[in-house]
Amino acid sequence: MAILKAKNPIDKVCIEKGIHYLMRRQLDSGDWPQEGISGVFNRSCGITYTAYRNVFPIWALGRYAREYIPIL
Repeated sequence: MAILKAKNPIDKVCIEKGIHYLMRRQLDSGDWPQEGISGVFNRSCGITYTAYRNVFPIWALGRYAREYIPIL
């Protein structure tokens, strides 16, 4: 997301690779897979933040669309 915000033309290839990665990982349901436990509570209880796996990819894709895809 920081590279997207910087708008450095040199980084465009890296940005596009990241965007394609997100698009490939998206499930048919529209979600992204939960890849692992996000945190540990009380040293014994795994925590997952299910919204995180969707919020950040959507945010990155939206920012890319807004800042890098020309308006037709």
